[in-house]
Amino acid sequence: MRVFVVDDDPFFLDLIGGILGGVCELESFGSIDACQARLADTKPDLFLLDIEMPVVDGFAFCRRLKDDFDTQDIPVLFVSSHDDEDTLLHCYEAGGEDFIRKPVDPAVLIGKLAVANRILADKKALREQAGYAQQTAMAAMVSMSELGVVLQFLSKSFVCDCIKALSALVIDAMAQYDLQAAVQMRMGKDIITLSQNGQDVPLEVSVLNHVKDSGRIFQFRSRCVFNFGRVTLLVNNMPLEDADRCGRIRDNCAILAEGADARLKAIETDLLAQRRRAGIEAALPRLYSTLDGVQNNYRRNCFELTQVMIDFEETLGKTFIHLGLMEKQEAELGNMANEFMLRVVGTQDASLEIVGKLEALADDLKALLKH
Repeated sequence: MRVFVVDDDPFFLDLIGGILGGVCELESFGSIDACQARLADTKPDLFLLDIEMPVVDGFAFCRRLKDDFDTQDIPVLFVSSHDDEDTLLHCYEAGGEDFIRKPVDPAVLIGKLAVANRILADKKALREQAGYAQQTAMAAMVSMSELGVVLQFLSKSFVCDCIKALSALVIDAMAQYDLQAAVQMRMGKDIITLSQNGQDVPLEVSVLNHVKDSGRIFQFRSRCVFNFGRVTLLVNNMPLEDADRCGRIRDNCAILAEGADARLKAIETDLLAQRRRAGIEAALPRLYSTLDGVQNNYRRNCFELTQVMIDFEETLGKTFIHLGLMEKQEAELGNMANEFMLRVVGTQDASLEIVGKLEALADDLKALLKH
């Protein structure tokens, strides 16, 4: 503990030197000006300050110390032969932390310094804790900011409807991390490789084709590869000099690549649904046209069949005259003919029922396309 003793009495300075010589690092000053000059080079942990001083008294010097940012937190221990209430009040108003009466009791002085030293140690510990808390808070803020890039990417990716737009979004996110990156996305026959250098740069395409089967996360020197499904992300300048940030970047890039793969699958599903919808829309007119043709053909067949049955009935009636059949035999043949004609009509009605069901199915598909 470094202590500055300021007193214009040489005997008192010698006395204090004898008491505190082996207890702390002591510097003695016979005037306030001498102490003020020393403060330009170094600062003590505590002032032991006499009140009755020529030119500038201890109260004024204490106020000067408390008004200075560099010395305002250094405790001041006043020393005086007066310990009346008025003196103590002036010590308090000047900003002093403690008071000791002359003549000084060595045990009391050493005890007060021990208390002051403990308070200083507690303050130092609190400052260190505050500094650590501030560092932790700053790290948390940086981490949240970095995670915000991922959240922003995920939010924007929901409106991406093509592989190129999604790739550009990934490269933009990497740029926000100050990272040089290249990404390859594969969706069926569509394969795109994109980086800050442009699209489908031959060397980048070759490298990404080579590393796409190297494992989920693979790092070599300052480069790191992230493979998630149909997405391969290559980061060329991982911040190896900052281990904490490097770890956060690795985690965030993994989340980002996995999110891009999920969105890529959704885009493919949407495109497949669009193609199916377009196919159904294209097929419905043909289906309705075919059903109309079937119905027209049914009506024509019904008309022709009706005419055939009429002709058959007339021909059968004429034939009975020449066959010489009995009335009962003619009736049996007539009933048999009617029964077969009814079966033919029933078969055609069943066909018409199937056509009706196909029309209902076509109407259901048409209604689904409107939603």
